[in-house]
Amino acid sequence: MTPGSMLKRIQIVLFIAAGTLIFGTCTEPFEMETTAYEDILIINASISAESKNHEIYISRSYASGEEPKLISGAEVEVVADNGDSFQFEQIAPGIYRSTISFAPIPGTDYQLNLKDENGESYTSAKVRLTEPTTVDQITARRTLNEQGEDGVQIYVDGSATAANSTYFRYEYVETYRIESFYNPMKELVVVSESPPILELREKEREEKVCYATQESNSIFIAETNHLGDNKVMDFPLHFMERRDRRIAIRYSILVKQYALTSSSYEFYRTLKDLSSSSNLFSQVQPGLIVGNIENTGSGKTKVIGLFETVSMASKRIFFNFDEVFLDNGIRYLEDCVQTNYHISDSDLFERVQSGDYLLSGEEPLGIVAIALKKCVDCTLEGSNIVPEFWVEP
Repeated sequence: MTPGSMLKRIQIVLFIAAGTLIFGTCTEPFEMETTAYEDILIINASISAESKNHEIYISRSYASGEEPKLISGAEVEVVADNGDSFQFEQIAPGIYRSTISFAPIPGTDYQLNLKDENGESYTSAKVRLTEPTTVDQITARRTLNEQGEDGVQIYVDGSATAANSTYFRYEYVETYRIESFYNPMKELVVVSESPPILELREKEREEKVCYATQESNSIFIAETNHLGDNKVMDFPLHFMERRDRRIAIRYSILVKQYALTSSSYEFYRTLKDLSSSSNLFSQVQPGLIVGNIENTGSGKTKVIGLFETVSMASKRIFFNFDEVFLDNGIRYLEDCVQTNYHISDSDLFERVQSGDYLLSGEEPLGIVAIALKKCVDCTLEGSNIVPEFWVEP
């Protein structure tokens, strides 16, 4: 498993004049050629107020065309000024998880200490848990995006009570119900290859209704410095076009709101600006990405990274397609065509044996219909186990 495939984080790949950086935050990779390479350690250490086994991600810059360098063999520790110490162990290359579950304590200073695989030492600034915030409301409204596409926009209202809590970052986890185009009660099974024989049998598992889950893969930040109070109103978090499969039936989104310090906000803002403005990269230097971790050893390896302890609030909503579009929208329509064969047809045998086709229906006199696997088996895109939080209207 890599940060790119994890549910908790998705790699960001930054190609800059000094080399190629990977940072385990929340944007998708993009590529740009470089002229020089410099070894830089990249650390992503965001500890939320949740009591859980937290994870820290460590990698190195890498030259264009190379594989990402995920660090193994590092020593990672988070220490508190009250004497608490939390050790992190490697669970996969580049991924370190705390050996025990913990949550940062308000008013307590925390610091990250780290040794890389070469024995070089790195230390963060001391940080404190940010003040609590509240996700006041999540709304889903039909709207047109900037390209004129009809769809649903997810908006967030959030607030903070503390006067200095003016910076926010958002993540979301979306879960949606999907249904297979066909729902046969039986399946075709190869019982003999020579001679080629197929047999109809009762299905042994649910393949009609499934649930798919995806995490956000972009950086979403907001600030309230220029507003009358510490409230974020109608922050546009996520847009989906009306024919998107995610909203075709029933959809749920869990929004997480993190309270940031001004320095954390500037760090994420810089990453966001760089990842969305490719024409700037010929001029970018590593010093423009200012974190709070420094090399405290005798080596000269540069480091880009952020250590933070942040409060988090969350809220979930559900909606059905008809609740947003009021039956006046085109739903997702899968391209699913079925073909009829006699069950003894050699062409049918070859298609079923290939694994690309499944039974989609039955007719009298030994006639069966098949369709592409994706049209029959929803488990290709999700799980047939209903999530614990899922509710129907």
